[in-house]
Amino acid sequence: MKPIYSICVCNYNMAETLEISLRSVLDQLDERYEVIVIDDGSKDSSVEILKNLSKVYENLRFIPLVRDYRRRLGDTRNLSIEAARGKYVILHIDADDKWEPYIDSFIRVFHELSKRLEFEEFFLSGFQIHMAPRDLLLKNKYPNVYYTEDRLLFHKLAAKGALFSIKHKLFRTRMPIKTRKKKLIKVFKSQFSSMIVCFSYHPYPAKAFFEYMARIFTKSDWSFIVSSMNLVLIFPAFIYGVLFNRAERIDTVYRSFRELSPIDLNQIEKKYIEKYGKFKLSKDERRIYYLD
Repeated sequence: MKPIYSICVCNYNMAETLEISLRSVLDQLDERYEVIVIDDGSKDSSVEILKNLSKVYENLRFIPLVRDYRRRLGDTRNLSIEAARGKYVILHIDADDKWEPYIDSFIRVFHELSKRLEFEEFFLSGFQIHMAPRDLLLKNKYPNVYYTEDRLLFHKLAAKGALFSIKHKLFRTRMPIKTRKKKLIKVFKSQFSSMIVCFSYHPYPAKAFFEYMARIFTKSDWSFIVSSMNLVLIFPAFIYGVLFNRAERIDTVYRSFRELSPIDLNQIEKKYIEKYGKFKLSKDERRIYYLD
């Protein structure tokens, strides 16, 4: 049976959490789903874990790649979408996330909205989980950058009127990375990549620079170490982003795409209740989506 839904996962050196994460997803799926894991040249035991899991779960496929440092997370996500066999793709199910059994409910919310709004070609953005028709994302690809590839794509889709965002309770847990070295490397890459993307795409890079400087000195949830790291990184990131990596300007890069594309599920349900009734969700699932 050809799957209807493809859950796309990108992995690189996440053997520490990979099996727990995938089992939490696979154990809640039926034959309508497949899970595709793109392994981006892992040097740990990730591939061995994937081989063993694929013997247990028939709907798990994995594609091992040779590490290419020119291929960043954006292109890896694009490859997972191209490899998908389902009509719809579910994204940002990351290899260090443990999922509660509400993935199917998110998909039902997508279809309930599609039916009521009579609009199928849209990207539904939740908290750390997203869904869209595969064809839409083949036409609108992720930019080939690290860490902010999602934000850039979402801004573009929101500006086109092809993205809706909803609020719901978080139903995944981010598993902590135990190795301190890995934690520091991840923070370093994340911060540096975010800055480069900001300066590369912002229509007014100098304005973005001073806004970022203000955040360094005022953002209370950044630790002293992270703030100090940002202060060191901001100057080379600005020079690289403006002089060597200037990209297509996106006017919405500093506006929240959620502000551009909010959907109130309660309002939608009430507006169409005579024609379609309530969303097909259990009492427990309705609490997840703040439905009264």
